[in-house]
Amino acid sequence: MRKSFLWMGAAFGIALAVAVTVLTVRGTGNAGIRLALELTARWSFLLFWLAYAGNAVAILFNVEQMAGRGREFGLAFAAAHLVHIGLVVWLYQISIKAPLGFGLALFFAIGLFFTYLLALLSFGGAKALGPLWPPLRFVGMNYILIAFGRDFVLPVIHPKPAQVNLGHFLFYAPFAALCIAAPLLVLAAVARRPTPKTA
Repeated sequence: MRKSFLWMGAAFGIALAVAVTVLTVRGTGNAGIRLALELTARWSFLLFWLAYAGNAVAILFNVEQMAGRGREFGLAFAAAHLVHIGLVVWLYQISIKAPLGFGLALFFAIGLFFTYLLALLSFGGAKALGPLWPPLRFVGMNYILIAFGRDFVLPVIHPKPAQVNLGHFLFYAPFAALCIAAPLLVLAAVARRPTPKTA
């Protein structure tokens, strides 16, 4: 338990430091908050990606340090993402018009619901759910991945006219590639596992 809280505290602290640094340098207006949102989203995503694909990487590339760390990375992601959520709320407060349409806001809100539902259930609730936990985790993790994919993949394959430049591509493409790679790595790891022998 203590180890989990250390992971969460460290992840939250890094996200908060990133946000404070950006807002100090760029100001607390719309542009500063949006840049802080971009950077904290990437930090959150890296933690989520390790929770999603860390075991697969351990199996495929013999990285033992990443094996069995899914829960820690998942909780670290949930903690770090609180800073991102706070910035979203702040952006809504200073914006005349809602930054997101209702449909897109609902789409991301469902992702947040799964994020914190899975985090809460990891404190003993998963065992209580028994056989319901694996499918719930599968749906939740993949929904969150799709939500990140909406943020990272779409701007690469369908950028706005003002986004057609090398800087924009480099800012999004590595994370888009990770979104696509994550389920492929998991599938490859599943295929590599030895099948149990039947009598």
